[in-house]
Amino acid sequence: MPSTHFPNIDRILAEKPLMGTERKILLIVIASIFSTALFTVFIFYRFLVYDFNDRILNRSEAIFSLLLSRIPAQSVIELNNPEDENTEAYQQVHALLDGIRKTTVVRYLYTAKLGNDGHPIYIVDGLSPEVEDFRAIGAPIEGEIVPIVTQCLDGQAVHGPKAMETSWGTIMPTCKPIKQGDITVGALVIEFDVQSFVDNTHRSILICLAFSFGVAIVVTMVTAWLLKKLSVPLYRKLAYTDLLTGAFNRNAFELDIRHITNEKKDGLVVLCSDINLLKTINDQAGHAAGDAHIRAFARLLRYKLKDFGQTYRTGGDEFTALLHNITMYELNEQMAKLQSITQNISIKGFQLTFSYGMAQFDPAVDDTVHATLKRADLKMYSNKNKTKLLQDSFQVSADPR
Repeated sequence: MPSTHFPNIDRILAEKPLMGTERKILLIVIASIFSTALFTVFIFYRFLVYDFNDRILNRSEAIFSLLLSRIPAQSVIELNNPEDENTEAYQQVHALLDGIRKTTVVRYLYTAKLGNDGHPIYIVDGLSPEVEDFRAIGAPIEGEIVPIVTQCLDGQAVHGPKAMETSWGTIMPTCKPIKQGDITVGALVIEFDVQSFVDNTHRSILICLAFSFGVAIVVTMVTAWLLKKLSVPLYRKLAYTDLLTGAFNRNAFELDIRHITNEKKDGLVVLCSDINLLKTINDQAGHAAGDAHIRAFARLLRYKLKDFGQTYRTGGDEFTALLHNITMYELNEQMAKLQSITQNISIKGFQLTFSYGMAQFDPAVDDTVHATLKRADLKMYSNKNKTKLLQDSFQVSADPR
């Protein structure tokens, strides 16, 4: 037989979304997308900076670890003027610094110490003598870098600020003292060229912003289409659907029962049912097992009654059906068949069992459908208590004591 359903839920689900509501949701989505894009760019920039600082620190530590064990402290003491550049000590240190500088792609790598006038001076510059920026032994350290070198010559390792603007470009300096025993005799200085990093970072931010806003525009257009075609109707459907079982929920039940017309009351049969021992199942096997029982029972009940009306989940394990075109006798037969099916179903070690009660709307005793519902509910609980008494009686008779 074709199912008879009350029109209210179907009418609501078929309504077109309100334009005002669409606009509000769309504005919220747009604001969220653009805010997220800006926040993403900010996080991207901070990540680049922190990552670059970490990489500079790790690279400098690796260079220091390699060189400080190979540069003789005595070479810093003995090398004092440009004539000493022809000595074997200078040549060995210069070759070492030049090789490491080229391998690690640092801009400047050199040793320094305090001159006779107390001003930091170059000792061995890792650049080739043919290069314009090459500094000979005894050349004064440039003023912008003096504070960091001086601090290092005082015996403190220094990792420079995030970036320094100098007359020769944007650099990130770092240095460690060269010691002879416990005495600081010089410093090993590294200058990383970060100008390219700054330029690349600015370029990356612009690209990221452009890409983010492009994506935001596309997502906004797609969101607008989805809101009109799918989203709002879906939200309305979800508002009247029980997510665990797929049956209509309590909201749908109250809406339908409130709008049952006098014509629909004629022949209306109300069925109330719930699962037995659900609390015991939850306590002993967990709520996942209880949910499995609820889903299984809902699937069977909806299948059995689909041709006669709708089934609603009106409580935790309670289901109510509003039915037409079926007599009390026929419904009782259907439920008896369902009970015989559940006798063979065990979930998580517990048999799937249920109790039910039914009542047909009778204008002589029922002022409203709620009165019919109350009679069906009372019959269900009466049957449930009888079932519990039988189970308790069986347990007592089975007790060996």
